[in-house]
Amino acid sequence: MRLKSVTFVGFGLLASSIAVAIRESKLPVTIRVVSSQKTLDRAKELGIADEFFAYDDVENWARGTELILLCSPILHILEMLQKLSAVKLESPVLVSDIGSTKSVICENGFKLPEPFLFVGGHPMAGSEKRTLEYNDPSLFENAYWFLCPPEGVMPSQYASLSELIAFLGAQEVVFPPKTHDRVIAWLSHMPQMVSSTLAGNLPKDLLDNNYQHFAGRGFRDMTRIAASGWNMWHDILVTNREAISKALTDFAEGIEETRKAVDELALANENCDGRVHCVFEAGNKGRASLFAPGRAAGHAFYDITVALEDKPGTILDVMQPIANAGLNVRDIELMKVRENVSGTLLLAFKTEREAKEAVELLTKLGHEAALR
Repeated sequence: MRLKSVTFVGFGLLASSIAVAIRESKLPVTIRVVSSQKTLDRAKELGIADEFFAYDDVENWARGTELILLCSPILHILEMLQKLSAVKLESPVLVSDIGSTKSVICENGFKLPEPFLFVGGHPMAGSEKRTLEYNDPSLFENAYWFLCPPEGVMPSQYASLSELIAFLGAQEVVFPPKTHDRVIAWLSHMPQMVSSTLAGNLPKDLLDNNYQHFAGRGFRDMTRIAASGWNMWHDILVTNREAISKALTDFAEGIEETRKAVDELALANENCDGRVHCVFEAGNKGRASLFAPGRAAGHAFYDITVALEDKPGTILDVMQPIANAGLNVRDIELMKVRENVSGTLLLAFKTEREAKEAVELLTKLGHEAALR
């Protein structure tokens, strides 16, 4: 990796995870951190950075670096871009960000004067954890990392950023800013609003009688992200309002068509079954398309399923031999969990070889395991 110095403006989960990945690799990269004094002190204690700056010290932290990565909330990113625009430099500096929306950020970033070069960025990675205490050097493995360069800018001009993305195990995807915002509005931002609305509109009689505790896996899964914090989402909604509103309108139209199809069933007319059947067929196809081989097939995980009995220690009985065999589980999900009913453990591996070895190992030990 040709990068020799990187400056993180904001040092939460994502920035610290990148820094730790660089640190653990022992690459000769100077890690510079711009943050609050409390965060700077903690980064120094953990030994995961070399140079430390306050946000207002922009004249110093903007110099002496090859890459500036803006890693704070969106509105703060816009504020930092404004501060950078007043700095006069002699040497080229590449600037990027990790904001979840791109049009407004890129509109401002593209205005940075030379020798700054701004390339918008958005890694599709993260966690409900937000601080550097939860840094994870493998956080970006197999994640998409969107880049939005200005028109006419060649990949060679931001090659150091591309190399960093590849080093972290992420997959670079180049999109125009407006395309990014429209796509992510549908696949991330609108689902957040739907989840929050679903969880926030439980009928009063259900809540009064504590019936919400009977919620099954489906309702719990659909409302998981309703626990997301408002502060981050405020900035996303403000800067991608139109695309999110359009996605919500499109989704509402689909819900209305589904409602009409369900109403037809109330007529007890067998000829009306077809419309609801089509809803399920379309849903099946849409869901399957998320995992169909395609552009990212080379970076996909290989999943196996393992049947579980409902008894203490069952998960350990599965995971311990896998760990002993040196097989690295990249993701794990517990599916179909009900009391006194067997469940299914979904395990993901980076290579097909590892997945097949895990199936063979677990089968020999008496588990019901199979490639998904």
